[in-house]
Amino acid sequence: MARSFTKIVAFAFVLTFTFGIARTSLAQTTDNGVIQPLTAQGSAAFIFNLAGVGTFGFQGPSIGPLTSGVGAKYYISDDLALRILAGLNTTSGSPDVPDSTSAKQSSTDFGIGVGIEKHFRPLYSTSPYVGAQVSFGSSSTDNGQSGELEEKTSSSTFNVGLLAGFDWFMTKGMALGGEMNLGFSSTSHSNTVGTLTTSDQSVTDIALATGGSVHFLVYF
Repeated sequence: MARSFTKIVAFAFVLTFTFGIARTSLAQTTDNGVIQPLTAQGSAAFIFNLAGVGTFGFQGPSIGPLTSGVGAKYYISDDLALRILAGLNTTSGSPDVPDSTSAKQSSTDFGIGVGIEKHFRPLYSTSPYVGAQVSFGSSSTDNGQSGELEEKTSSSTFNVGLLAGFDWFMTKGMALGGEMNLGFSSTSHSNTVGTLTTSDQSVTDIALATGGSVHFLVYF
């Protein structure tokens, strides 16, 4: 039977989205009919990653090999925001194949990222920005066997990236955004079968990603 953090993220998204609708239905800050982005000191927002972030890729916001993620950002001064993102996904269950044992296979993915955004003069309801982010992710699997049949794998990745993106405000307190990154990634792997552990050489990469970068913001 599978257990996934995705359900918790989905519930939090629905709850926060409802809060945002209730908050923004009363009033909107506009100038000549244009909704003004919220980038003043003290502004804060929940962040929901709406697309898969790939396998330790630089798709923004990048936080690991996850299908969902949540976080928040806070403007420490006008047009300058700090942000943190995290995600967790765990699964466990017996393999659905003939003649399989009752062993419980499991996997765990975790990621966390900390970044900074510098926003520029808004273009109508859109706030462009550049920034940087440092993130760490880990992934592990276990086939659920014991003794010499036990097999475990694990990997970890460290990312440092420069980013560019935008937030488009559809209402006073809610925005959609997109982002791409150029950065450095270092990944290491290990595999254990029984009592024998092997480690692969770390792999480094410099990459530019433009896909899977949609995020949703709800200000509070």
